[in-house]
Amino acid sequence: MSKQLHSTMSDRRRFLLAMGVVASTALESSLIAPRGANAAAPTVASKPVLLRPSNDHNLFRVRVELEVEGNVNVPKNSLVSKKSDLQIPIKSTATLDYEERFFRTTDSTRVTLAQRHYHEATSESTLNRTEQSSRLRESVRSVIVRRGDTPELIYSTDDYFQRDELDLLRLPASSMGLDDLLPIEAVTAGATYIPTTDAMKSVLSLSSVEASDVVADVVSITDDDAKITFQGTVDGSIDGVPTTVRTVGKLTFDRRSGVCIWLAMAVHETREIGKAEPGFDVAATIKLLRKPLDKPIALSATPPKLTATDPIPQDRLYVELTSKELGVSVLMDRRWRVMSDVPGAAMMRMIENDRSIAQCDFRPLASLPAGTQWTLAAFQQDIKKTLGEQLGQFVSAEERVSETGLRALRVTASGAVENVPIQWVVLHLSDDSGRRMLATFTMEAKNADVFAGSDHQLGGSLRLLDPAVVRRESVTKTQTAPRPPRIGKASSSGDSKGEVQSASDLKL
Repeated sequence: MSKQLHSTMSDRRRFLLAMGVVASTALESSLIAPRGANAAAPTVASKPVLLRPSNDHNLFRVRVELEVEGNVNVPKNSLVSKKSDLQIPIKSTATLDYEERFFRTTDSTRVTLAQRHYHEATSESTLNRTEQSSRLRESVRSVIVRRGDTPELIYSTDDYFQRDELDLLRLPASSMGLDDLLPIEAVTAGATYIPTTDAMKSVLSLSSVEASDVVADVVSITDDDAKITFQGTVDGSIDGVPTTVRTVGKLTFDRRSGVCIWLAMAVHETREIGKAEPGFDVAATIKLLRKPLDKPIALSATPPKLTATDPIPQDRLYVELTSKELGVSVLMDRRWRVMSDVPGAAMMRMIENDRSIAQCDFRPLASLPAGTQWTLAAFQQDIKKTLGEQLGQFVSAEERVSETGLRALRVTASGAVENVPIQWVVLHLSDDSGRRMLATFTMEAKNADVFAGSDHQLGGSLRLLDPAVVRRESVTKTQTAPRPPRIGKASSSGDSKGEVQSASDLKL
């Protein structure tokens, strides 16, 4: 396997850790009874009962165990085609344990945001025989979760997330959305109801739901609890990328506390290849336990003053991106992703709703003697020579000292490639030792407004790290002899045998 392909897989697999779905060997062997099965538990009464969550409980301890197994579908070039060129087996487990404090709307009916502290957030994954671990750093364990839109928006109050940490925390089931699965009307044991598309969007943390045939059954109602099962298929999207989720699950509602305390779910998800991430076909399970708390353990004793109308602090939404091969670190908005990282070059791309906005290519330059600097005029001449006939004109040129202490030369140029108007922003960054890095942004001229100063953000935040140290810290355990990729256990979407019919199909 080429180094470039290996780098691509390494950079892209992390997002799967967030979906990396469950389960513990202690998970019940019979997750869910077939729909319509007779409930063995005695019912409270034959008259309908409202299964309404209590608005008095806003503090919880939540534990999630996840496991996923299947295939990653990698294209040759996601900008040109969504056709898979290579299927790579993926296997992942993750455990998250956190406190969660809800903040509701003024009428106290809907949870709009939450404060969390993660006691544990870890994952172990194997991608084509390459193993990697991920663990949430101490500096980003206290977070705020916003639910104005789905998927949930998470940001740390103390530090900036790295991309793999964001992916680790992005779950395929929302602890804040469990109550949406409950029936709206009063029900009796044996009743059947249809969760709304908004409910499935909320529970599955999807960006949108176009269609859902999920049906839920009230299996039993006692004085203590109500047990609900559900199954069906949801067609939706994540960040503009179509996905199909076939699911079966079980929900337990504690009637005495008015809290959904248990969710166990099996899914088979088939997601198309996107511009930012590969596609996949995975079989997965998730177990979520939730318990009301009388007082916080790690969260602040007094709830902070937070409301859904508060503006989102944009400076907290940056993500730390690192080239391990070049020894470069930058803070960029979350639309930017590292797409390749190989010796001598790295590339990141700005993706919004599965649309490519811009690309940035990094290239190290030969070091200059200490104390020697490249002039802005010489930099412009080099750009002119590189772009050749594609160059139309220079739009601007400047030099300054960045916030990280680097000398930055910045040149904006316009031109055309195959009659398509193009804009380039080229940055030359150097330190006093003579080490230099070139960052070249390329975009269609029509995307300049959406690009919105990403070059200034990069120039102000870029740090030159020791590449040898970065590579040494990121060493993963691999087999000494490379082997050809092998297809994992999950069937392709065209194979009906791969569809989830009941939880027992996944041998929980």
